[in-house]
Amino acid sequence: SAAQNYCILTWGVVSACPFHCVCRNLSESLSTLCADKGLLFVPPHVDRRTVELRLADNFIMEVGGSDFANMTGLVDLTLSRNTIHLIRPMAFADLESLRSLHLDGNRLTALGPRDLTGLVNLQHLIINNNQLVKVSAQAFDDFLLTLEDLDMSYNNLRRVPWESIQNMASLHTLNLDHNLIDHIAEGVFGELYKLARLDMTSNRLRTLPPDPLFFLSLNRPKLIYSHQLLNFGGNPLHCNCELLWLRRLTRGDDMETCATPAHLAGRYFWSIPEEEFTCEPPLITRHTHKLWVLEGQRATLKCRAIGDPEPVIHWVSPDDRIIANSSRTSSFSNGTLDILVTVSRDDGPYTCIAINAAGEATATVDLKIIPLPHRGGAGSSDIRSMEDDEGDEEERRMVGVQGVTSTSAQVRWDLGRLSTAYVVWMYQIQYNCVDYNLCVLAIFDDTITSLAATKVLGCATFSTKDVYPACRSLQAHFLGGTLTILVGGVVVVTLLVFTVALMVRHQQGGKNEMKEYSFYSSKEKHRPPASVCGCMLQPIHC
Repeated sequence: SAAQNYCILTWGVVSACPFHCVCRNLSESLSTLCADKGLLFVPPHVDRRTVELRLADNFIMEVGGSDFANMTGLVDLTLSRNTIHLIRPMAFADLESLRSLHLDGNRLTALGPRDLTGLVNLQHLIINNNQLVKVSAQAFDDFLLTLEDLDMSYNNLRRVPWESIQNMASLHTLNLDHNLIDHIAEGVFGELYKLARLDMTSNRLRTLPPDPLFFLSLNRPKLIYSHQLLNFGGNPLHCNCELLWLRRLTRGDDMETCATPAHLAGRYFWSIPEEEFTCEPPLITRHTHKLWVLEGQRATLKCRAIGDPEPVIHWVSPDDRIIANSSRTSSFSNGTLDILVTVSRDDGPYTCIAINAAGEATATVDLKIIPLPHRGGAGSSDIRSMEDDEGDEEERRMVGVQGVTSTSAQVRWDLGRLSTAYVVWMYQIQYNCVDYNLCVLAIFDDTITSLAATKVLGCATFSTKDVYPACRSLQAHFLGGTLTILVGGVVVVTLLVFTVALMVRHQQGGKNEMKEYSFYSSKEKHRPPASVCGCMLQPIHC
């Protein structure tokens, strides 16, 4: 009947009451009670002067838009046990007087930065029993100074916005139990002087960081020792020296147990003597000892350590600076240091430092950078200018090109005096791909300083462009490169756009030691598209 759908207010006006809801006007305070009415959405005709709005136990799926528009006097809003999976940004923007918001028992998976905007006087936020996996660090910004109770228990949270929680100066109760939290930021409770209850039961915490809040027990033993301040049972605690501070609080009324180490597993935390909460200092088990890297290549330094707790590994550069992640260096949690592109100044001893609560251990890794020759005006492919060097005539005689055909050429070079005077580490071939301007360099130990020295063995020029004109379409900086060959036949640098296949053949013979390669272009029947020029080194067949 009409009498059931309308209520008369003491203000002297007739206001519509949503269908099936009950509207009460007590002491000039209007309550709209719509709990368990089978609602699929927030009723659109709720009186905007409502002070208390109860919408629990319905089937509301989302809130937002104009649902709560102009309800500036609303103090208590209950949306518990619906099927809400979405809060639209600014949904509560007009609720400047709201003190209590209940969103428990819904299907929320995330709280965005603007989902709770406008709740500048909120004191109680209850969002337990949802499916939360992420809470934005800005979600609580509008009520950091007013919030007293925060309940996010029974969700799927691995991380919580500790940076926001530590600024909740009025916080009295914090419930985070039954989540997947495995870390508490150190010092997060230091400024929460009003905090009286912290529940971290049934998470994945292996340790708890010491916090000034807990040390207040020296002055307030009844409060700190009570069950009401700190509950952390049901966590896989690792009972080592990092939890010794907690053990010294001597709370004998709790039943928390240790999960590790093995000899303490299953024992009651508070019954274990303090001297059994021990740690093991780091021990570096393996690491790179010495690494030789060609300038410009990646260098990977490895360091592995064990200890209890697990050590944190840092790297110190040869100039005694801790290496941080940058565009050129990457330091990984497993102890690996990657220098993506090495330069000459990277040469020197690197120190691996493994640190934990029980001490530290160090190891030294010696990184040697083999410098490449740097010649001014070399062009994009580092081909030297033969007119600028002395001894060109001798060098041309030491490098020869034979058997030039439409598809191949054989390159030979002679070490000359280097063959007996020095130990050659590797050879470097620099060349262009159209009018082949090719130089051979030897990188060797100078036997005095143990540093790398470079000598140009010689250069040669030849061409197959008349037979393979497709190469001409490539721009100059794609028409050459540097090929470096370690003695023994290991390729360490290849071209950007060329495929290299090679095999080194040694002919021991004193001053007449020779190296031979065939240099060829792909045959006509396998010619690549006009935009690609394929060049490779073919092994000589004895």
